[in-house]
Amino acid sequence: MSQRLFILLTSSALFLSGCSSAFKARQEQREKMAASTGMYCEFVSGDMFPDLDVELNMQMARRCDSNKNFSITNYKNSSDQSGVIYCCSTAGRRAATAPKKPMTPAAPKSETTQDADDEVISE
Repeated sequence: MSQRLFILLTSSALFLSGCSSAFKARQEQREKMAASTGMYCEFVSGDMFPDLDVELNMQMARRCDSNKNFSITNYKNSSDQSGVIYCCSTAGRRAATAPKKPMTPAAPKSETTQDADDEVISE
């Protein structure tokens, strides 16, 4: 009996560690895409957060550029959890990570003047 329990616990631990590493890899991929595209979307569960509007505001304040447009859509996922999906631009943060071009001083503008040798033709 104890051997079966040991095997069950060991297999459960391996299964859960496999799931968590897959979740972590998926989250890392999602963060890379958000950083490269400047667009971020997230599902906020109404079942997990009874004060959905407060949680939504806090998450958007952490992730979104407040000067850009955003979208909020009611959604029910495959687990029958109701909530909202928000998508927003993180362009303000994205610009900070983009490589900056070195600034070169502007060349002085040369003004063209009419030389004394030029002929003026009047009609």
